[in-house]
Amino acid sequence: MIQIGKIIKKVPIFRMLGKESIDFIVERLKFKTFSPGEAICKTGDKGEEMYIIISGETDVLVGEPGKEVVVATLKSGDYFGEMSLLTDEPRSATVLSKAGCETFALYKNDFDVILERFPSIALSMTKIVSQRLSDTNKKAAKMPKPEDIDAKGGKGPQGDLKDIALVDLISFCESNSLTGTMNLVKGSDEGIFTFERGNLLSIKMGDVTEDAALDTMLGWNEGKFDITVSPLSLGIETEESEEDEVKSILIVNNSLVVRRVIERAFKGLGYIVDTATNIADSITKTASQKTDLIISDVKLSDGNGVDFINKIREENDLPFIFITDDSIKPEFEEELKQLGNAELTKTHEVSEIVKIVENTLL
Repeated sequence: MIQIGKIIKKVPIFRMLGKESIDFIVERLKFKTFSPGEAICKTGDKGEEMYIIISGETDVLVGEPGKEVVVATLKSGDYFGEMSLLTDEPRSATVLSKAGCETFALYKNDFDVILERFPSIALSMTKIVSQRLSDTNKKAAKMPKPEDIDAKGGKGPQGDLKDIALVDLISFCESNSLTGTMNLVKGSDEGIFTFERGNLLSIKMGDVTEDAALDTMLGWNEGKFDITVSPLSLGIETEESEEDEVKSILIVNNSLVVRRVIERAFKGLGYIVDTATNIADSITKTASQKTDLIISDVKLSDGNGVDFINKIREENDLPFIFITDDSIKPEFEEELKQLGNAELTKTHEVSEIVKIVENTLL
């Protein structure tokens, strides 16, 4: 299954954010579909959004009109257009949906809200842009060398933060699929970055949060770093096997349109999805097939959400997510709290539903 939060963490401008920050971003994604052959964006267009592909494939084309060539094919789990959030420069490539494509889009106006909430992104952006404008040859001479990463484990590259920016060090660890740690020391302060196969797993500095630790260390213009490499394991990774387990979701709603939109999004993410229109139909389906979670409307033709939970939990303690808005009555919220293992959405946005599902099941 695709985990949207993990894809967001791969985007350079977001890679150093903590879970709270990532969840805030996921809530602002918009579900958007494209027909076969439809242009998602074209060379020269004003870029005001980035995209995450959840199903289907896209071709990336560059060149003059009529002479464009395909330079890449992007698939489920890939992203593009993130640099449009940083600059007002026009698109440098055309991206075409192949046999139909479903995406999550992050628009610039939502990105501006994210910047206000998490200033560390702005600093990260500044670092990335300045990196692009820096002297490439000079930086290459100072950067650690890939051959310094020893797959057998032990000490790796080390050096001074005066010579290498933190974002460059993180990029080095990611691009070389580091499994191990990177330690930063400035005076009596020490920060530890933990990587697994190039993925940044955690950031620690004392007892502060990951976001606060990152904000602090991004401001370090001096200090020392050293990288320690863990031996590569040839065994089966149980964590990855667990992440590959396919979860089953039942979507219950009176509206065919709502059912179809949510169903398409979750099928694109790799979930097994079934739908129902009322409580009675849902009870029949959960009794005859594996169900890990139910996404439901608050009001159904044969009862409300509380009735629904009570009837289902006579046989199965399944988690529920109810699609609601600001008009939900406080007494209904209180009843759900008493029942437990049930969440309410704040909007009807598919991205918010995805975030809550991932936090509940994964």
